[in-house]
Amino acid sequence: MTTKQNNQYSDNNQPYDEIEYTLFCNALEEQYKQAKKEGLFEVLRVLELDKEHSDRNLVQAIDYFNEKDSVVGKDAPMDFLTEREKSIVNQDGKFRPELYCMLLSKKFSDAIENKSAFIQNSFKYGFDS
Repeated sequence: MTTKQNNQYSDNNQPYDEIEYTLFCNALEEQYKQAKKEGLFEVLRVLELDKEHSDRNLVQAIDYFNEKDSVVGKDAPMDFLTEREKSIVNQDGKFRPELYCMLLSKKFSDAIENKSAFIQNSFKYGFDS
């Protein structure tokens, strides 16, 4: 397959990828009530991020989440999300708070795992200078 053919193939998959990602986000949003019931969002409240060494956009979003007592609105910080995620969270001009919370939780978990966020006063997940 030539590069041109390969690029054409990629372009043809873009709408499929977008649909697939939208379906993923819809499924994630549907898990919100169960996640809340199981206390998933309490982790965001209890674990304090090391603000000096953690991704500032994520810190800002988690601080907002906690200040608002986990009731998020259209004014929620979005800089921690990708452009694709921002458009899905604000799909058709309608803000989707449950999806926002689920993505925030996922990004928090991913950031701890990939060491772009650190837990304050933690030996295992703290910043290691």
